[in-house]
Amino acid sequence: MKKIIQDKRLLALIIVIIVVIICVVLLLLFVDKKKVVVCHMKSDQSRNGYVLETDYTINAKGDYVEDVLIIETITSSNETILDKFEKQLTEQYGSNKKNYKGYTYEVKVEKDKLKTNVKIDYNQFDLVKFIKDNVAMKDYTEDNKFTLDGAIRLYESTGAKCE
Repeated sequence: MKKIIQDKRLLALIIVIIVVIICVVLLLLFVDKKKVVVCHMKSDQSRNGYVLETDYTINAKGDYVEDVLIIETITSSNETILDKFEKQLTEQYGSNKKNYKGYTYEVKVEKDKLKTNVKIDYNQFDLVKFIKDNVAMKDYTEDNKFTLDGAIRLYESTGAKCE
């Protein structure tokens, strides 16, 4: 009789362990995982004196964007064009940092290239205010969060190819 009781306890313990393992595996499969999507855009504006290339690295958790890293390269042999872009982009990113937070950026000119490195941290970014100021952004958000699908659609609308 003791042996039967011990066998039933062992069987119950094994069943509990199996159920716990199945639950852990299911949780790992369905928990919001980190996703990275890279988009690349190249715009040949040679007739205007420059070529623009932009890489967007979208870091998301589940369906929502956590941050975007943007690397822009503007190539031109015309120093005046590069100076104009440097001034414009520095003002634009500075204004965004001041008004919406969450921005870090660097704009620099090296020889015939202007390069920008921008990070937008959507955990710090005031998306509600940004949407008020840029109503079209509402199409790329859900519950006042920038969606991964929205980010891809936004960057593809500029001519970028996303993978």
